[in-house]
Amino acid sequence: MTSVPYPAGFYIEVTNMCTLECSGCARTRFIEQWPNHWKNYNLDHNLLDQFLDIDIEGMKFVLSGNYGDPIYHPNLYSIINMLKSRGAFIDIVTNGSYRKQSWWKKILSLLDSGDNITFSIDGIPENFTEYRKNADWKSIEVAIKECVKSSSTTLWKYIVFSFNEYNIEDAKRLSDSYGIDNFVLNHSDRFDQKTKHLMPIDNHNLGGRYVKQVEFKRHIQNEINPICKSTKSEHFITATGHYSPCCYIGDYRFYYKTQFGKNKKEYSIKDIKFSELMQLPNMIEFYSNIESSKPLPCQFNCPKR
Repeated sequence: MTSVPYPAGFYIEVTNMCTLECSGCARTRFIEQWPNHWKNYNLDHNLLDQFLDIDIEGMKFVLSGNYGDPIYHPNLYSIINMLKSRGAFIDIVTNGSYRKQSWWKKILSLLDSGDNITFSIDGIPENFTEYRKNADWKSIEVAIKECVKSSSTTLWKYIVFSFNEYNIEDAKRLSDSYGIDNFVLNHSDRFDQKTKHLMPIDNHNLGGRYVKQVEFKRHIQNEINPICKSTKSEHFITATGHYSPCCYIGDYRFYYKTQFGKNKKEYSIKDIKFSELMQLPNMIEFYSNIESSKPLPCQFNCPKR
């Protein structure tokens, strides 16, 4: 019988709060469609600590998510402090807007050379808000200058769009001038009718899954290569305090079509510990049959190329 893969780490959506309105973001899309149903959530660090009843020393915890930016959690310090006290490594993925220097100093006091801070900046100061609407370069610059002085590794993650695909070298030079450790290109494949105008002109700047996702939208079934069954398996916890195998399944466009959304109470970290969750028959069945059942989110996000 297939067992639930032991995690290499976790993706933790500590909050679903954000100041930005990115046109391709699940948060933006949800609020546009159902504004009266949106509610802000912040993950409780005590519940997270209680849920993680396994040895997490040396594991990577990516503080990111589908809806929010982790730096807007009102008590991010306590979450990071708890994880670091148990020997975990931290990767904060953020746009970096609107936090003060003093806030960054406090957070950075917890981090060390095994931790990362990834800034999601798609373009240069003159055009990056074309996608990252409401972002603020002045406060991002404050954050970058403080982070590069720390022992943590800093990264600039750059999604390639039509409006910025010819600014890549400019952004690299700017990244180097700040002393950021790594500049990383992200070739997206998530373009639909609302974001088609953002699609790069050069096909080399499209993500490798784009063709398969177009096939999926045309109802062509894809074979899958599920990341969640690999040695790189990173399990996901939402800001509402619920478990799913990955952040892709946690996206509302797929979530309620899976057992994790339909029966979400069964996967509440308030009521179950991780070691217990790994033994649930429904969990074991999901991982045993994932290649043959080919769930919709897996076809879209983990197709064999």
